[in-house]
Amino acid sequence: MRPPKIDRTTPWVGVCLSPILINQFELKDSIVVIVDVLRATTTMCTAFDNGARSMIPVATLEEARDYKAKGFLAAAERDGEQIQGFDFGNSPFSFMNSSIKGKDICISTTNGTHAIKEAVDHGATEILIGSFANLSRLCEYVKQRGRNVVMLCAGWKDRPNLEDTIFAGAMVRSLRPDFHRFEDTALIAETLFRNANRRKRYFIRNSSHFHRLYHKLQIQKDVKYALRPDTHSVLPKLFGDRIYDLDGPYAKGLESDS
Repeated sequence: MRPPKIDRTTPWVGVCLSPILINQFELKDSIVVIVDVLRATTTMCTAFDNGARSMIPVATLEEARDYKAKGFLAAAERDGEQIQGFDFGNSPFSFMNSSIKGKDICISTTNGTHAIKEAVDHGATEILIGSFANLSRLCEYVKQRGRNVVMLCAGWKDRPNLEDTIFAGAMVRSLRPDFHRFEDTALIAETLFRNANRRKRYFIRNSSHFHRLYHKLQIQKDVKYALRPDTHSVLPKLFGDRIYDLDGPYAKGLESDS
């Protein structure tokens, strides 16, 4: 039996397993979803749901220090640990307080903000922030847009990891009824998600980042929280050099830039 013909003009779904592989994807006219489940994208969703006005992702600590010197709140993390002298690290629980309401927060992390920079540098049409925390709202928006979609997994220092790939697979499963073209990487991620879905934390227990956060750094609650679906119905999107919640009060007037 011959395989069905594929309409090459229809939108497609792909998963980039690491920022170092981004050159393999055509990002023009594509939505790129940045995925850093443990923990940057989960933390950003948490911050917006607790009233942050915007988040300013930067790749280097020097840039983050410049923003802090200008009076911005600043979050910085490397290798899972907060950098001394900054207001926050990369834990979602740090942003569950009223002090961030209405504030612009600079953030620099080991992997997540690096992935954002790669997406910008490679010409992504739209850049969204994705995590289990906002899975349903994110998928709803992507379906409405009807564009090519690339889930860009931040991984760990340019190496693929389990948790980001599992999340990408969750997105693929949700998008499947509305899209008809899937890259092989999307199929790989979806297969992984099917195997992991019932007990995600158990499934990733032997992964490198799980051990790094759960055992070495003793932040088990962050891991548990990051794997819970739909805790924050927010839609963070990059506009220029800042991320805003598209559903929030501070994004009014920005939608016309989409």
